[in-house]
Amino acid sequence: MLNNLLTALNDCVWAFDVNTQKYLFISPSIYRITDYTVKDFQQNKDLWNEIIDQRDHDEILLADQKPGTEEWIEQTYRITAKSGKIKWMHQKKRHLIDEHTGHQVILSVIDDVSDQRQINFNMKESLGDFSILFNNNPTPMWIYELPTLRILKVNDAAIKHYGYTENEFLTMTVRDIRPRFDLAKFNDYLYHKGIPESSLHGFNTAGIWKHQNKKGEIIYAEITGHEIKYGNHSCRIIIAADVTDKVLQQEEMKRQEQFLTSLIDSQTDFLVRVDANGLFTFANNWFYKIFGYKKSDITGKHFSLTAIPEEKEACGQVFKSCIENPGRVINLRQSKLDKDGNIHWTQWEFITVASESGETTGIQGIGHNVTLNVEIEKEIEKAADRLNNFIESITDYCFVTDNDWKLVKVNAAFEKLCGLPREKILGRVIWDRFPNILTTGFEPAYRKALQEQTSIQFVEYYQPLNKWFNATIYPSTEGLTVFIRDITDEKHAQEEIVWTKNNLEALINNTEDLTWSIDKDGRYVYMNTAYRNRITYTVGTPPKEGDDAYIHSGHTEKINEEWRSYYQRAFLGERYVTRHESPDPNTKELSYFEVSFNPIYKATKSEIIGVGCFARDITERLKTEKAMIEQNERLKNIASLSSHELRRPVASMMGLLNILDRKNFSNPENEQIMDHLFTVTNEIDEVIRLIVNKTFIDTRYPL
Repeated sequence: MLNNLLTALNDCVWAFDVNTQKYLFISPSIYRITDYTVKDFQQNKDLWNEIIDQRDHDEILLADQKPGTEEWIEQTYRITAKSGKIKWMHQKKRHLIDEHTGHQVILSVIDDVSDQRQINFNMKESLGDFSILFNNNPTPMWIYELPTLRILKVNDAAIKHYGYTENEFLTMTVRDIRPRFDLAKFNDYLYHKGIPESSLHGFNTAGIWKHQNKKGEIIYAEITGHEIKYGNHSCRIIIAADVTDKVLQQEEMKRQEQFLTSLIDSQTDFLVRVDANGLFTFANNWFYKIFGYKKSDITGKHFSLTAIPEEKEACGQVFKSCIENPGRVINLRQSKLDKDGNIHWTQWEFITVASESGETTGIQGIGHNVTLNVEIEKEIEKAADRLNNFIESITDYCFVTDNDWKLVKVNAAFEKLCGLPREKILGRVIWDRFPNILTTGFEPAYRKALQEQTSIQFVEYYQPLNKWFNATIYPSTEGLTVFIRDITDEKHAQEEIVWTKNNLEALINNTEDLTWSIDKDGRYVYMNTAYRNRITYTVGTPPKEGDDAYIHSGHTEKINEEWRSYYQRAFLGERYVTRHESPDPNTKELSYFEVSFNPIYKATKSEIIGVGCFARDITERLKTEKAMIEQNERLKNIASLSSHELRRPVASMMGLLNILDRKNFSNPENEQIMDHLFTVTNEIDEVIRLIVNKTFIDTRYPL
């Protein structure tokens, strides 16, 4: 009679004898729930565990392994019916002892709760007049049940944004939209907030979380929620605003800031920034090193602190000019005082810094030490030598195996990598000594190299050490020789190349100096904006990366050949500076540039792969020097006239005055003397006229 009663129930009931591992009873309604027959379950006692959805499988089995009591245990989870449909099950389970046999029996009552009609959901009753706002809201929204966390309702925006169908959503929990690596953090959040126990009340913000759409793409969502009653179920309604672009932009800005900080601190130029009141807000490490200041010495202090008294007014004028001309580069050459009072000559380029609203917030300056260039170059060379020696001292990890895979030789670097002395490595089979490599790409590569007697070079990530390696395998008749190089840093560096390029271009494009580089084939690799504009104006053709740099050197083959010779000297290893004339194609007026040619080496400095060039317009400087030379020449002529042409008539006048009869002015001889004095006076007047001409007229008509 009991069996007949259980058979009549809508819920599925079964009893399982743990000792005999057999079902004592299964309701026929099991077929309605799972599409499997009673016979299917009797023939396969593990069938129920097999159809539990993989997303819930581990959690359900773990709960089964906990020490049982005679109390009912309730669980809600998903199964996959024989038809492939995902269904939600509510299971009540109890462990008891059979009074007649003494066997342990598991009694289960299974109810299919996946049908939305069982939820008895009425959107209008649950959400009132806001149901339209839920369905038509452009922001993804869903409702999930507590404590099972299963999703009961989603709006169209969530379906569109996450890529799951509505039916797929209704087979999921809110855990399923989280990436696996974030589940531990999410579970901790649920536990601390007491969400499954409905301990979180009112409208609240959960912050930004990582979600995963159907394609596996990561979405950053800002989560807000509120508890609601949903068909007599305790639930939460969630709004998931997509902030992916915002988060990625913030992360990018953070990476850019970190890169720029590293880049700025590695510069051998001075970088400073002052606010709109002229107070220091930043200086890079090189500034502190050369001038001997600490950050606390200058931060918040006026920029005139480091200027000599005679130049403070000029510094103030430059500051004023920058404020009045935002975006314009202002040049300044000034003497700066270090902390000990020593003077350093520096060359600066200043430009205003503006906020997003366009308001000027300060001034940024890039400076060069023009008095200690030789010393700085020596320091740079020493640093480069130290770096080169360090790189040269690094050895690859190396080991040798015989044809039986026994390790017959290892080097010290490999010992250090393994953390084992060679005595514990040599003679051991590589697979036995290092079993972790059996599941990596190392094993098939080693076997292929030995079997096919072919050299193999490959890159592999090794999880136990969290490192990337570049391995090269050389087979021989005796076994394998393997060289392994740690390229973890190179991998990380590749990820930053894009940020490096963008920020470096922004930095060098703030200067009016021309910067470009070519490869060993004479083709452009890089050009800053100033160089592109100059070449476009000069030859009429905009240069592009990959163009032949020689054809952009000038209008004639003679000029192009001249530039080929410049580049060739640098390709031969010479680092030098030359002065170059560049005629204006329209006015034919000459401009003069000081051009620096610098060989570009590979990291090992074993081969020159290009030439880097820097050009600065020195036309105004040369004009100033020429004007000073001309002025000096005029002064020399004036001195010559004064010392020679004027001295002779003056001497004649003094001689005539000495013989003049001053006591008897009526002396007939005085008349002749006066005639001579008149002649001498005219000579002096002529010399004075010549001096005036040399001083003023020759200014327009130089000697």
